[in-house]
Amino acid sequence: MNIKVVELFAGVGGFRLGLETASPLFQTVWANQWEPKYKAQHAFDCYCQHFGNNDNHINQDIALVKHDAPKHDLLVGGFPCQDFSVASTKAKGIEGEKGSLWWHINDILKEKRPPYVLLENVDRLLKSPSKQRGRDFLIMLRCFYDLGYAVEWRVINAAEYRVL
Repeated sequence: MNIKVVELFAGVGGFRLGLETASPLFQTVWANQWEPKYKAQHAFDCYCQHFGNNDNHINQDIALVKHDAPKHDLLVGGFPCQDFSVASTKAKGIEGEKGSLWWHINDILKEKRPPYVLLENVDRLLKSPSKQRGRDFLIMLRCFYDLGYAVEWRVINAAEYRVL
């Protein structure tokens, strides 16, 4: 039985590459990558170069196409971290332009109800926003709870895996 995967904020396809290398059972059925404010879509072009250019590889604003995601078993995504990162002095957390993309993930979870979800972000998400430490992560956990998901999370240091 194949595990149907939807990949959000796909970038150059890191989740897909990892999953499909791990097992032939993972089948990416839909992927979305779109960088607002940029005419050139380099990450999407790279994705298509590696995985083919087809109707299931979408280069549009997630707000406009989220309802087009097909039924799937696993939702994966590395949603933009700029509004959670310590690298930004004006990070606005879940209320920021990129931080608010969380709500599109939540909308897909509400509508499609995939049994499994795997998301990635920076460790600063746990303490976001700085003036209300942990509020954003708590909001996300509550969204999962309200949808009936059990959540497990951890901070992983890439250096411990000899990946820098």
